[in-house]
Amino acid sequence: MGKWKFKSLMAIGLLAGGLSSFNANAFVLQGNSWGGPGTTVTWSLMPTGTPCALPPVEPVGCTITSITDFMPVGAVTEIVNAFAAWSAVADINFVKINDDGAPFNAPTSSGDIRIGGHAFDGPGNTLAHGFFPPPNGLSAAGDIHFDIADTWKIGFGGAGFDIFQVMAHEIGHAIGLEHTAVPNSLLNPFYTEAFRGLQADDIAGAQALYGARQSVFEPETTLLMMLSFAMLALSLRRKENNLQPELS
Repeated sequence: MGKWKFKSLMAIGLLAGGLSSFNANAFVLQGNSWGGPGTTVTWSLMPTGTPCALPPVEPVGCTITSITDFMPVGAVTEIVNAFAAWSAVADINFVKINDDGAPFNAPTSSGDIRIGGHAFDGPGNTLAHGFFPPPNGLSAAGDIHFDIADTWKIGFGGAGFDIFQVMAHEIGHAIGLEHTAVPNSLLNPFYTEAFRGLQADDIAGAQALYGARQSVFEPETTLLMMLSFAMLALSLRRKENNLQPELS
């Protein structure tokens, strides 16, 4: 692919029983990132009709279909939840903004990570692909595309592929993680419903890039704690003042 750097998630059925043959290597960093700890990355949903042709990466005539036009109701919430899963464990923040509809990889004021769908290779093959962080083309860096030929669902069980599970996998690539050969890892290249969301290896990889998420006291929480300590001190003082001297 030359300078283009992206990874795809495959349907688990393409490698029946093959996961057990993989060597358990640790997480793999691709080499690019959006910055260090505390980085904020924006994202947006590409509207239907956005041109996405960019041979040989995307086919001639490629046109984006909006997430809301081919996925079930609630899909956007699942996407939000997938971003939240990564920011809960690593010091990277995600903010949704509007998409201006500029062609894929063109100069744009849209999100750093743009999300949409188009036809790939038919149902049950490649489910989605995510582009690594910059430098990687122009605005294509970080973008995530789903195959509109596949059946998308919310939750495990039944036919189709869980939106959260696939989105969380692709965000891993968008923030700089390669595929891993660790079987029980979200960044393994094959879809599975054996577990949900980020696993230990995924978390370690994200924290290697952006650091661990630090707990921060909210102002309201801090104020309540201070008031509680003040009330406790006042109560103890009153008790001391009410003590009667012992009789000799």
